[in-house]
Amino acid sequence: MRCFLESCRWNPTVNWLLIGDAPQPEDLPRNVRLKQVTFDDYRALFSKKLGVGARWTDVYKLCDLKPALAAVHDLEVDGYDYWGYCDIDVIFGDIRQFYTPQILVHDLVTTHADILSGHFTLFRNSPRMVNAFRGIPFWRRLFDTPRHKSFDEQIFSRLFLPFPRGDSWRRLFTPFLGGALCVERYSTNIPPRTWIDGSADWPEKWFWERGRLTTNGSGDQEFLYLHFSCWQSNRWTSEAVAPWKRLERLDALPPGRVERFTISARGFTPTDDADLTRGDVSP
Repeated sequence: MRCFLESCRWNPTVNWLLIGDAPQPEDLPRNVRLKQVTFDDYRALFSKKLGVGARWTDVYKLCDLKPALAAVHDLEVDGYDYWGYCDIDVIFGDIRQFYTPQILVHDLVTTHADILSGHFTLFRNSPRMVNAFRGIPFWRRLFDTPRHKSFDEQIFSRLFLPFPRGDSWRRLFTPFLGGALCVERYSTNIPPRTWIDGSADWPEKWFWERGRLTTNGSGDQEFLYLHFSCWQSNRWTSEAVAPWKRLERLDALPPGRVERFTISARGFTPTDDADLTRGDVSP
């Protein structure tokens, strides 16, 4: 968690709102705010704001509700040009290097080419985009059901991306035309996604240093963010146990703020200078 927060700290022109019932992390960056609320109270808030039953009891259901966050948290997003959502199992690089004023002319910006990313998607803060989720048929029923439906990715994406052939939902949708920028940012090593060279050889090590995110074998090329995916879960792999589940200690960094670290199957470790001198990443 502290590594995630440190990557937020180094993006001072981007603000985050964390919502949950966990205690406030130590040394919270100025651009990160915590809104503490119980799960039951948050469920009641969604029910009141959107007029849904909110019968869910599994916190994973909250993933479905991401496209409606700005409608529920209208006061929190007031005054911003863009709002969005992300996961916390990520490490950010230099966001503004990728999301320049030339990029932020789109109504929607996401980090996969074929699906809206649940781990990082931005929307223009306009009534059209705040309420886009209402364009999904039966959205109230989908929000109310206790089961996770992948609303934020599989279903919501149908408003903005071309329909696959034979999609039985085709006749129910009037897709938004234009306004979306869907670009693969190579954040998530889930098969069959490939690396920047088209191969399945994803980097073994990622290096974060003072807001810059690079990898072994990619020289000085920077990346928008890393989504931990297969290191923390075997959901998408054939491994019996995900690498991080085998570790006694995931965070092997010294206490306090850190200015550089390595992320790999070994967890979060101090960056080895030998990696730097081999040219894996610039000093």
